[in-house]
Amino acid sequence: MTSGQRNKSVVHPEQRYAYMPCPLYDTGGALGSPPEEPGERIGPPPRKNSGPHVIKWGGGGGGGGSGSAQVSSAAGGQARRKQVQASQQKEPSEPSTPTASRQVSFSGNRASGAYTPLVVSGNSPPRGEPISLATLDRDCFIIPLASLERFLPAGVPHAPIADKKRPGSPLSVLEVEDPKQCVLAHFMTPLEPLDPLVESPVSRPLVLQRDTAAELVAEIAPSASQSILLTNMEKDADFPFISYYLINKQNTDPVDFYNEVQCAALRKFDPRDLRYAASHTLDLFNEVATIARPPLEPPGVRPPIPSTGYIVSIFKVFEGDDGLKFEQNWLYWTGARMMYRYLPKSVGLRRITLHKSMSQGDKMYLLICECSQLQDNLSAAAILLPALRARLCGYTGLYRPSVCF
Repeated sequence: MTSGQRNKSVVHPEQRYAYMPCPLYDTGGALGSPPEEPGERIGPPPRKNSGPHVIKWGGGGGGGGSGSAQVSSAAGGQARRKQVQASQQKEPSEPSTPTASRQVSFSGNRASGAYTPLVVSGNSPPRGEPISLATLDRDCFIIPLASLERFLPAGVPHAPIADKKRPGSPLSVLEVEDPKQCVLAHFMTPLEPLDPLVESPVSRPLVLQRDTAAELVAEIAPSASQSILLTNMEKDADFPFISYYLINKQNTDPVDFYNEVQCAALRKFDPRDLRYAASHTLDLFNEVATIARPPLEPPGVRPPIPSTGYIVSIFKVFEGDDGLKFEQNWLYWTGARMMYRYLPKSVGLRRITLHKSMSQGDKMYLLICECSQLQDNLSAAAILLPALRARLCGYTGLYRPSVCF
Protein backbone atom coordinates (compact mmCIF):
# COMPACT_ATOMS: atom_id res chain seq x y z
CA MET A 1 0.00 0.00 0.00
CA THR A 2 1.25 3.47 -0.76
CA SER A 3 1.04 5.97 2.04
CA GLY A 4 -0.36 9.41 1.46
CA GLN A 5 -1.73 12.42 3.28
CA ARG A 6 -5.34 12.34 4.30
CA ASN A 7 -7.57 13.81 1.64
CA LYS A 8 -10.30 16.01 3.10
CA SER A 9 -12.05 16.48 -0.23
CA VAL A 10 -14.95 14.36 -1.35
CA VAL A 11 -13.64 10.83 -1.98
CA HIS A 12 -15.63 7.82 -3.01
CA PRO A 13 -15.71 5.06 -0.37
CA GLU A 14 -14.01 2.59 -2.66
CA GLN A 15 -11.04 4.94 -3.04
CA ARG A 16 -10.08 5.04 0.65
CA TYR A 17 -8.16 2.62 2.75
CA ALA A 18 -8.46 2.05 6.48
CA TYR A 19 -5.49 1.25 8.71
CA MET A 20 -6.30 -0.14 12.15
CA PRO A 21 -4.57 -2.05 14.94
CA CYS A 22 -4.41 -5.78 14.46
CA PRO A 23 -6.41 -7.65 17.22
CA LEU A 24 -5.15 -11.16 16.58
CA TYR A 25 -4.19 -12.03 20.15
CA ASP A 26 -6.64 -12.91 22.91
CA THR A 27 -4.41 -11.45 25.58
CA GLY A 28 -4.61 -8.51 27.89
CA GLY A 29 -1.41 -6.96 26.55
CA ALA A 30 -0.77 -4.60 23.72
CA LEU A 31 -2.14 -5.45 20.32
CA GLY A 32 0.31 -7.47 18.29
CA SER A 33 2.33 -8.59 21.31
CA PRO A 34 3.15 -12.30 21.29
CA PRO A 35 1.20 -14.60 23.59
CA GLU A 36 2.86 -15.68 26.80
CA GLU A 37 3.57 -19.22 25.68
CA PRO A 38 6.45 -21.00 23.94
CA GLY A 39 7.07 -19.75 20.43
CA GLU A 40 7.41 -23.27 19.05
CA ARG A 41 3.90 -24.26 20.04
CA ILE A 42 1.67 -25.30 17.14
CA GLY A 43 -2.08 -25.31 17.56
CA PRO A 44 -4.69 -23.31 19.45
CA PRO A 45 -3.75 -21.64 22.76
CA PRO A 46 -5.09 -22.90 26.11
CA ARG A 47 -8.76 -22.25 26.57
CA LYS A 48 -9.61 -19.26 28.72
CA ASN A 49 -12.74 -18.48 30.69
CA SER A 50 -15.16 -16.50 28.61
CA GLY A 51 -17.05 -13.53 29.86
CA PRO A 52 -16.53 -9.82 30.46
CA HIS A 53 -13.20 -8.80 32.00
CA VAL A 54 -12.20 -5.47 33.52
CA ILE A 55 -8.51 -4.84 34.09
CA LYS A 56 -7.20 -1.65 35.71
CA TRP A 57 -3.66 -0.35 35.72
CA GLY A 58 -2.50 2.51 37.93
CA GLY A 59 -0.31 3.64 40.80
CA GLY A 60 -1.21 2.32 44.24
CA GLY A 61 -0.98 3.88 47.65
CA GLY A 62 -2.15 3.18 51.18
CA GLY A 63 -4.48 0.28 51.64
CA GLY A 64 -6.40 0.72 48.40
CA GLY A 65 -4.41 -1.97 46.66
CA SER A 66 -4.75 -0.30 43.24
CA GLY A 67 -1.11 -0.94 42.45
CA SER A 68 -1.93 -4.55 41.57
CA ALA A 69 -4.11 -5.67 38.70
CA GLN A 70 -7.73 -6.14 39.72
CA VAL A 71 -9.59 -8.69 37.64
CA SER A 72 -13.35 -9.13 37.93
CA SER A 73 -15.02 -11.92 35.97
CA ALA A 74 -17.97 -14.28 36.16
CA ALA A 75 -15.66 -17.14 37.14
CA GLY A 76 -13.32 -17.01 40.09
CA GLY A 77 -15.55 -16.97 43.14
CA GLN A 78 -14.64 -16.73 46.75
CA ALA A 79 -11.37 -18.67 46.43
CA ARG A 80 -9.93 -16.03 44.11
CA ARG A 81 -10.95 -13.18 46.41
CA LYS A 82 -9.23 -14.88 49.35
CA GLN A 83 -6.09 -15.33 47.27
CA VAL A 84 -6.04 -11.65 46.26
CA GLN A 85 -6.60 -10.56 49.88
CA ALA A 86 -3.77 -12.78 51.10
CA SER A 87 -1.36 -11.38 48.52
CA GLN A 88 -2.31 -7.82 49.47
CA GLN A 89 -1.59 -8.51 53.12
CA LYS A 90 1.86 -9.91 52.36
CA GLU A 91 2.95 -7.09 50.01
CA PRO A 92 3.61 -3.65 51.52
CA SER A 93 2.12 -0.64 49.85
CA GLU A 94 4.35 1.21 47.41
CA PRO A 95 4.38 4.85 46.37
CA SER A 96 2.34 5.81 43.37
CA THR A 97 4.21 5.46 40.08
CA PRO A 98 2.76 6.29 36.68
CA THR A 99 2.43 3.28 34.41
CA ALA A 100 2.98 3.17 30.68
CA SER A 101 -0.07 3.68 28.54
CA ARG A 102 -1.61 0.44 27.35
CA GLN A 103 -3.47 -0.15 24.11
CA VAL A 104 -6.98 -1.47 24.03
CA SER A 105 -6.91 -5.11 23.00
CA PHE A 106 -9.56 -7.74 22.50
CA SER A 107 -10.31 -10.76 24.66
CA GLY A 108 -12.98 -13.20 25.74
CA ASN A 109 -15.88 -15.19 24.29
CA ARG A 110 -14.32 -17.50 21.75
CA ALA A 111 -17.50 -19.53 21.38
CA SER A 112 -19.53 -16.64 20.01
CA GLY A 113 -16.67 -15.36 17.88
CA ALA A 114 -16.88 -11.88 19.44
CA TYR A 115 -14.08 -9.78 20.89
CA THR A 116 -14.82 -8.08 24.21
CA PRO A 117 -12.81 -4.86 24.59
CA LEU A 118 -10.84 -4.51 27.82
CA VAL A 119 -11.61 -1.37 29.81
CA VAL A 120 -8.28 0.28 30.59
CA SER A 121 -7.87 3.00 33.22
CA GLY A 122 -4.88 4.49 35.01
CA ASN A 123 -2.86 7.62 35.61
CA SER A 124 -1.40 7.73 32.09
CA PRO A 125 -3.11 9.77 29.37
CA PRO A 126 -4.66 7.86 26.45
CA ARG A 127 -2.47 7.14 23.48
CA GLY A 128 -2.80 9.60 20.62
CA GLU A 129 -4.26 8.75 17.24
CA PRO A 130 -1.75 8.06 14.44
CA ILE A 131 -1.41 10.91 11.99
CA SER A 132 0.56 9.14 9.23
CA LEU A 133 1.94 5.75 8.31
CA ALA A 134 5.39 6.80 9.45
CA THR A 135 4.15 7.37 13.01
CA LEU A 136 2.51 3.96 13.36
CA ASP A 137 4.38 1.80 15.85
CA ARG A 138 1.89 -1.07 16.11
CA ASP A 139 0.91 -3.99 13.92
CA CYS A 140 -2.15 -3.00 11.94
CA PHE A 141 -4.72 -4.10 9.41
CA ILE A 142 -4.73 -2.39 6.01
CA ILE A 143 -8.11 -2.90 4.38
CA PRO A 144 -9.76 -0.94 1.54
CA LEU A 145 -12.99 0.61 2.77
CA ALA A 146 -14.78 -0.98 -0.17
CA SER A 147 -13.73 -4.42 1.18
CA LEU A 148 -14.21 -3.61 4.87
CA GLU A 149 -17.53 -5.42 5.28
CA ARG A 150 -16.14 -8.61 3.75
CA PHE A 151 -12.57 -8.80 5.04
CA LEU A 152 -12.63 -7.13 8.44
CA PRO A 153 -12.27 -10.25 10.63
CA ALA A 154 -15.47 -11.55 12.17
CA GLY A 155 -15.93 -10.32 15.73
CA VAL A 156 -14.16 -6.97 15.33
CA PRO A 157 -16.77 -4.22 15.92
CA HIS A 158 -17.78 -2.21 12.86
CA ALA A 159 -19.45 0.73 14.60
CA PRO A 160 -16.27 2.50 15.75
CA ILE A 161 -14.99 2.51 12.18
CA ALA A 162 -17.92 4.57 10.94
CA ASP A 163 -17.39 7.06 13.79
CA LYS A 164 -13.70 6.67 14.53
CA LYS A 165 -13.49 9.89 16.54
CA ARG A 166 -16.05 8.74 19.08
CA PRO A 167 -14.54 8.68 22.62
CA GLY A 168 -13.76 5.20 23.87
CA SER A 169 -13.54 3.63 20.44
CA PRO A 170 -11.59 0.32 20.67
CA LEU A 171 -10.07 0.87 17.21
CA SER A 172 -7.73 3.53 15.88
CA VAL A 173 -8.39 4.22 12.21
CA LEU A 174 -6.21 6.17 9.80
CA GLU A 175 -7.49 6.93 6.31
CA VAL A 176 -5.06 7.44 3.43
CA GLU A 177 -5.45 7.76 -0.29
CA ASP A 178 -6.12 4.73 -2.45
CA PRO A 179 -2.78 3.65 -3.99
CA LYS A 180 -4.69 2.44 -7.08
CA GLN A 181 -2.61 -0.68 -7.46
CA CYS A 182 -3.35 -4.25 -8.46
CA VAL A 183 -1.29 -7.39 -8.90
CA LEU A 184 -0.80 -9.84 -11.75
CA ALA A 185 0.48 -13.28 -10.78
CA HIS A 186 1.84 -15.81 -13.27
CA PHE A 187 1.98 -19.37 -11.91
CA MET A 188 4.13 -21.92 -13.77
CA THR A 189 4.14 -25.68 -13.36
CA PRO A 190 7.37 -27.67 -14.02
CA LEU A 191 8.45 -28.16 -17.62
CA GLU A 192 7.72 -31.57 -19.13
CA PRO A 193 9.51 -32.84 -22.26
CA LEU A 194 7.45 -33.28 -25.40
CA ASP A 195 9.39 -36.44 -26.26
CA PRO A 196 10.71 -38.07 -23.06
CA LEU A 197 12.41 -40.89 -24.98
CA VAL A 198 14.91 -38.61 -26.70
CA GLU A 199 15.47 -36.23 -23.81
CA SER A 200 19.14 -35.92 -22.85
CA PRO A 201 20.02 -37.33 -19.41
CA VAL A 202 22.05 -34.18 -18.66
CA SER A 203 19.20 -31.80 -19.48
CA ARG A 204 18.20 -29.33 -16.78
CA PRO A 205 14.62 -28.23 -17.44
CA LEU A 206 14.36 -26.20 -14.21
CA VAL A 207 17.36 -24.10 -15.20
CA LEU A 208 15.87 -23.59 -18.66
CA GLN A 209 12.53 -22.58 -17.15
CA ARG A 210 14.19 -20.18 -14.69
CA ASP A 211 16.22 -18.46 -17.39
CA THR A 212 13.21 -18.17 -19.70
CA ALA A 213 11.03 -16.78 -16.90
CA ALA A 214 13.75 -14.26 -15.98
CA GLU A 215 13.90 -13.07 -19.59
CA LEU A 216 10.12 -12.67 -19.58
CA VAL A 217 10.16 -10.63 -16.35
CA ALA A 218 12.92 -8.37 -17.73
CA GLU A 219 10.91 -7.80 -20.90
CA ILE A 220 7.71 -6.89 -19.02
CA ALA A 221 9.38 -4.86 -16.24
CA PRO A 222 9.15 -1.42 -17.95
CA SER A 223 5.34 -1.64 -17.93
CA ALA A 224 5.03 -2.54 -14.21
CA SER A 225 5.77 -0.68 -10.99
CA GLN A 226 7.63 -3.71 -9.66
CA SER A 227 8.40 -7.14 -11.13
CA ILE A 228 9.66 -10.09 -9.07
CA LEU A 229 10.40 -13.67 -10.09
CA LEU A 230 9.83 -15.94 -7.08
CA THR A 231 11.70 -19.25 -7.05
CA ASN A 232 10.52 -22.16 -4.90
CA MET A 233 13.10 -23.36 -2.38
CA GLU A 234 11.71 -26.91 -2.11
CA LYS A 235 12.17 -29.96 -4.28
CA ASP A 236 9.41 -31.16 -6.65
CA ALA A 237 7.21 -28.11 -6.11
CA ASP A 238 3.88 -27.82 -7.89
CA PHE A 239 4.72 -24.23 -8.87
CA PRO A 240 8.52 -23.88 -9.05
CA PHE A 241 8.26 -20.28 -10.31
CA ILE A 242 5.79 -17.44 -9.77
CA SER A 243 6.06 -14.08 -11.52
CA TYR A 244 4.65 -11.23 -9.44
CA TYR A 245 3.88 -7.88 -11.09
CA LEU A 246 2.69 -4.78 -9.23
CA ILE A 247 0.66 -2.50 -11.50
CA ASN A 248 -0.17 1.18 -11.06
CA LYS A 249 -3.68 1.50 -12.45
CA GLN A 250 -3.22 5.25 -13.00
CA ASN A 251 -0.45 4.63 -15.53
CA THR A 252 -1.29 1.18 -16.92
CA ASP A 253 -4.58 -0.44 -17.76
CA PRO A 254 -4.67 -3.84 -15.99
CA VAL A 255 -6.45 -5.58 -18.88
CA ASP A 256 -3.91 -4.33 -21.42
CA PHE A 257 -1.08 -5.39 -19.12
CA TYR A 258 -2.64 -8.84 -18.73
CA ASN A 259 -2.83 -9.27 -22.50
CA GLU A 260 0.78 -8.11 -22.89
CA VAL A 261 2.07 -10.63 -20.34
CA GLN A 262 -0.04 -13.43 -21.82
CA CYS A 263 1.23 -12.86 -25.35
CA ALA A 264 4.84 -12.57 -24.17
CA ALA A 265 4.54 -15.77 -22.11
CA LEU A 266 3.13 -17.72 -25.06
CA ARG A 267 6.01 -16.52 -27.20
CA LYS A 268 8.76 -17.18 -24.63
CA PHE A 269 7.49 -20.61 -23.60
CA ASP A 270 6.56 -21.82 -27.08
CA PRO A 271 6.88 -25.67 -26.92
CA ARG A 272 8.09 -25.79 -30.51
CA ASP A 273 11.21 -23.85 -29.50
CA LEU A 274 11.81 -25.16 -25.98
CA ARG A 275 10.75 -28.77 -26.68
CA TYR A 276 9.10 -28.59 -23.26
CA ALA A 277 5.56 -27.76 -22.17
CA ALA A 278 4.08 -26.44 -18.92
CA SER A 279 0.79 -25.09 -17.59
CA HIS A 280 0.60 -21.33 -17.16
CA THR A 281 -2.03 -19.56 -15.06
CA LEU A 282 -2.32 -15.78 -15.13
CA ASP A 283 -4.75 -13.76 -13.06
CA LEU A 284 -5.27 -10.19 -11.87
CA PHE A 285 -5.69 -9.67 -8.13
CA ASN A 286 -6.79 -6.90 -5.79
CA GLU A 287 -5.13 -6.53 -2.40
CA VAL A 288 -8.12 -6.93 -0.08
CA ALA A 289 -6.47 -7.22 3.36
CA THR A 290 -3.01 -6.82 4.83
CA ILE A 291 -1.43 -7.33 8.24
CA ALA A 292 1.57 -4.97 8.37
CA ARG A 293 4.32 -4.57 10.93
CA PRO A 294 6.13 -1.26 11.39
CA PRO A 295 8.11 0.38 9.98
CA LEU A 296 5.53 0.49 7.21
CA GLU A 297 6.75 0.81 3.64
CA PRO A 298 4.35 0.77 0.70
CA PRO A 299 4.83 -2.14 -1.74
CA GLY A 300 7.07 -1.40 -4.67
CA VAL A 301 9.08 1.32 -2.96
CA ARG A 302 12.30 -0.72 -2.89
CA PRO A 303 13.37 -4.22 -3.95
CA PRO A 304 13.50 -6.96 -1.31
CA ILE A 305 16.78 -7.44 0.55
CA PRO A 306 18.82 -10.62 -0.22
CA SER A 307 17.63 -12.43 2.91
CA THR A 308 13.93 -11.85 2.17
CA GLY A 309 11.72 -14.90 1.73
CA TYR A 310 8.04 -15.54 1.19
CA ILE A 311 5.49 -18.09 2.34
CA VAL A 312 2.98 -18.24 -0.52
CA SER A 313 -0.41 -19.95 -0.32
CA ILE A 314 -2.77 -20.36 -3.30
CA PHE A 315 -6.49 -21.14 -2.94
CA LYS A 316 -9.31 -21.57 -5.43
CA VAL A 317 -13.07 -21.72 -4.80
CA PHE A 318 -15.96 -22.32 -7.15
CA GLU A 319 -18.09 -19.45 -8.37
CA GLY A 320 -20.49 -18.33 -5.65
CA ASP A 321 -18.56 -19.93 -2.77
CA ASP A 322 -16.82 -16.66 -1.87
CA GLY A 323 -19.56 -15.70 0.57
CA LEU A 324 -19.52 -13.06 3.29
CA LYS A 325 -19.01 -15.49 6.17
CA PHE A 326 -16.27 -17.27 4.24
CA GLU A 327 -14.28 -14.09 3.59
CA GLN A 328 -14.78 -12.65 7.08
CA ASN A 329 -12.97 -15.73 8.44
CA TRP A 330 -9.99 -15.44 6.08
CA LEU A 331 -7.54 -15.34 8.99
CA TYR A 332 -8.33 -18.98 9.76
CA TRP A 333 -8.76 -20.79 6.45
CA THR A 334 -5.76 -19.06 4.85
CA GLY A 335 -3.50 -19.82 7.82
CA ALA A 336 -2.68 -16.11 8.25
CA ARG A 337 -3.53 -16.21 11.96
CA MET A 338 -1.29 -19.23 12.50
CA MET A 339 1.64 -17.59 10.71
CA TYR A 340 1.19 -14.31 12.56
CA ARG A 341 1.11 -15.98 15.96
CA TYR A 342 3.66 -18.77 15.61
CA LEU A 343 6.32 -17.62 13.15
CA PRO A 344 9.50 -17.07 15.22
CA LYS A 345 10.70 -13.50 15.59
CA SER A 346 14.00 -14.41 13.97
CA VAL A 347 12.39 -14.61 10.49
CA GLY A 348 11.46 -10.89 10.62
CA LEU A 349 7.78 -10.93 9.64
CA ARG A 350 7.01 -7.78 7.63
CA ARG A 351 3.53 -8.21 6.20
CA ILE A 352 0.86 -10.77 5.31
CA THR A 353 -1.22 -9.79 2.28
CA LEU A 354 -4.36 -11.45 0.96
CA HIS A 355 -5.21 -11.01 -2.73
CA LYS A 356 -8.49 -11.87 -4.43
CA SER A 357 -8.78 -12.43 -8.17
CA MET A 358 -10.65 -9.86 -10.25
CA SER A 359 -11.77 -12.32 -12.93
CA GLN A 360 -15.29 -13.64 -13.36
CA GLY A 361 -16.25 -17.19 -12.46
CA ASP A 362 -14.17 -19.25 -10.04
CA LYS A 363 -12.18 -17.15 -7.59
CA MET A 364 -8.53 -17.48 -6.64
CA TYR A 365 -7.01 -16.19 -3.41
CA LEU A 366 -3.30 -15.53 -3.03
CA LEU A 367 -1.76 -15.12 0.43
CA ILE A 368 1.82 -13.81 0.57
CA CYS A 369 3.70 -13.68 3.87
CA GLU A 370 6.87 -11.56 3.54
CA CYS A 371 9.71 -12.14 6.01
CA SER A 372 12.89 -10.06 5.84
CA GLN A 373 15.16 -12.73 7.40
CA LEU A 374 13.50 -15.95 6.25
CA GLN A 375 16.45 -17.22 4.18
CA ASP A 376 18.81 -16.75 7.13
CA ASN A 377 16.43 -18.67 9.45
CA LEU A 378 14.93 -21.14 7.02
CA SER A 379 14.74 -24.09 9.40
CA ALA A 380 12.84 -22.04 12.00
CA ALA A 381 10.21 -21.01 9.44
CA ALA A 382 9.95 -24.48 7.85
CA ILE A 383 8.74 -25.96 11.15
CA LEU A 384 5.38 -24.27 10.54
CA LEU A 385 4.89 -25.66 7.03
CA PRO A 386 3.62 -29.14 8.07
CA ALA A 387 0.94 -27.54 10.25
CA LEU A 388 -0.18 -25.29 7.37
CA ARG A 389 -0.31 -28.18 4.91
CA ALA A 390 -2.06 -30.53 7.34
CA ARG A 391 -5.24 -28.48 6.85
CA LEU A 392 -5.42 -29.81 3.25
CA CYS A 393 -6.48 -26.36 2.08
CA GLY A 394 -4.76 -24.82 -0.95
CA TYR A 395 -1.09 -24.99 -1.89
CA THR A 396 1.70 -23.60 0.30
CA GLY A 397 5.38 -23.15 -0.58
CA LEU A 398 8.56 -21.32 0.41
CA TYR A 399 9.88 -18.83 -2.14
CA ARG A 400 12.81 -16.47 -2.55
CA PRO A 401 13.17 -13.54 -4.99
CA SER A 402 15.60 -14.49 -7.75
CA VAL A 403 14.99 -11.59 -10.17
CA CYS A 404 13.62 -8.17 -9.23
CA PHE A 405 13.04 -4.97 -11.21
